[in-house]
Amino acid sequence: MDYDALSLSQKEAVAQLQALTDGGDAEVAIGVLDSVQWDVQRAANLMFEANPSAPLSISRNFETPPPRASSSTPAPAESFEVDDSEQAGLLGGRAPGRQFDRVTPTSNAVALFIIRPLRILIAIIAVPYTLLRAILRALRIPIPLPAVPPSFSITHMGLGISSAGLSHRPTPSKDPKVAAERWIQSLEEETGCVSFSRAQAGEGEASGIASGSSSVLNRRTSDDANTRFLPDFFIGSYEAFARACASDSAPKIGCVILVSEEHDDVATFKRTTLTDPELVRLMHDNDFLVWGGDIRDRDAWSAAQKLQATTYPFVAFIALQARRGSSSNSQSPVLTILSRHQGPSIPAATAPTSARTLITHLQEQLLPRVTPYLTRVRAQTLDKETARLVAERERERDRALRAEQDRAFEESARRDVERIERRRAEQRQAEEDARRQAEAEEQAQAQARREEEERAAWAETRMAWRRYGRRMLLPREPRPGESGRGKTVRVGVRMPDGRRAVRFFGEADSLTAVYAFVDTLFIPDDAAHAPARDPAEPPVGAAPGEQGLLHAMEQAGKKNGEWFGFRLAMAYPRKEIHWEPGKRVGDVEGLSGGQLLVELYEDPKRRSSSDSRRSSNGKTGNDSDEYETESD
Repeated sequence: MDYDALSLSQKEAVAQLQALTDGGDAEVAIGVLDSVQWDVQRAANLMFEANPSAPLSISRNFETPPPRASSSTPAPAESFEVDDSEQAGLLGGRAPGRQFDRVTPTSNAVALFIIRPLRILIAIIAVPYTLLRAILRALRIPIPLPAVPPSFSITHMGLGISSAGLSHRPTPSKDPKVAAERWIQSLEEETGCVSFSRAQAGEGEASGIASGSSSVLNRRTSDDANTRFLPDFFIGSYEAFARACASDSAPKIGCVILVSEEHDDVATFKRTTLTDPELVRLMHDNDFLVWGGDIRDRDAWSAAQKLQATTYPFVAFIALQARRGSSSNSQSPVLTILSRHQGPSIPAATAPTSARTLITHLQEQLLPRVTPYLTRVRAQTLDKETARLVAERERERDRALRAEQDRAFEESARRDVERIERRRAEQRQAEEDARRQAEAEEQAQAQARREEEERAAWAETRMAWRRYGRRMLLPREPRPGESGRGKTVRVGVRMPDGRRAVRFFGEADSLTAVYAFVDTLFIPDDAAHAPARDPAEPPVGAAPGEQGLLHAMEQAGKKNGEWFGFRLAMAYPRKEIHWEPGKRVGDVEGLSGGQLLVELYEDPKRRSSSDSRRSSNGKTGNDSDEYETESD
């Protein structure tokens, strides 16, 4: 609850309670007053003594307490499961149960006739000061006033004058760690001892354990068998200490020590119980976590409220335990108050907080009952951690396997893509080759058609010249006794197909007549090519006679054998007879009476195309010794 939101009467009540409690924290005062309907007297009783109606057993709740439904409902403190049924034998033979009798004050008469009237008198005296202070605070006037007036502190054991009235004590720190370190340092200075772990290790500091800078560290004597040490105190807040005790990975037994410096039994408790070597070693050997503080500090006071401390010094042992009324091992354990010990530490044999009482309780009851369960919890935690690590390794292996499978799949997909691309490239290449081959074949066919057309046209032209030559260039044979054409010359001709022909010429006849005679032997013997139907005019308008033939040769670009398509040669000795315009038969030596061989002339172009056709048919140009004949 915010202080500024309080009414004037509520602010006055807070000021009165702070004056009675030596200037305590305003938030604590507001909470206490709110729980008792803003009754200053009841709030003072609650803070100086203890709430006798407070229950001893409440369920554990480590979370932040829920908000109060109304201002009349007390604020719930952090609570625990309480298990203190085993303490009856340690407290003077009390009957076993869940309740404890508070340690009674030294004298009821003193409390009745001195303490209560004195407390009322102090409250009456503080009223004017409280009212003035509340008014100035409400008006926000910064007038310096003493924080609290000297006050008396009433304890359960008697009447004592507060040290605040004699000397100024440090302002309580709001940092739990600083408060814990300061309290441990004051404890070391007061007892002249150091923590057990630091003493054994010989170091100046220990992680998580109290470290003091006092010169009393040098008072320790290692050779003294009676050297005393302090427990290894946990430095930090009470909440952090509770979380450390309830750690899933390493649960431990916790020991909470709360004192009030205004209590007469605290000094003896510090010098006897807290420095007892056997108790310190027992807690150290069993890995206890020890936390302590003075209830004047906020964190220690909050811990006292949560643990329901009613008398000081106060010692409580807490640890994880199974939930009450549950037989299932699967439920998570709960942090439980195992036992509570409060009151004087003397006499040593029977006092609730003496070292011997605590040692007997730990050895005979608490450790035998709690250690197996904590061991089982640690084992279960270890098994869970092992299972978690195994599961993590399984997941890592599965992830690695999936990654490997993904890589293999990607590699396979890449190879498939490459194979498909390669096949497509091969298909495109094959299609391109087929297209080129088709184009080449088409071109070859076109070329062949052109050549065939040219050959047909040339054959037609040649046939026309043959028939013209048979009629106009070949003279009749000389008659017997005819002398105008010179001496008669007999010419025998052997054709490539084996035919033989004989013709008589005059020596004055032209050599063209001999070639014309051989040329006529290539004319087919049918009605369409009958001699009577031979043309009298040369083809394509050429000039008549031998000059027209010469001109046609020049236009066609063919000479001799290229024009006629054959060569004439004497059989023996072989001598080729070339055609020459104007040459006479008598001018050819050895022609008379001889036999001429007709050799077909092969055009180089025609020979190359013929060779290519024979190569395509699996034959070479030398496979046949046959003569080639012209097709008509």
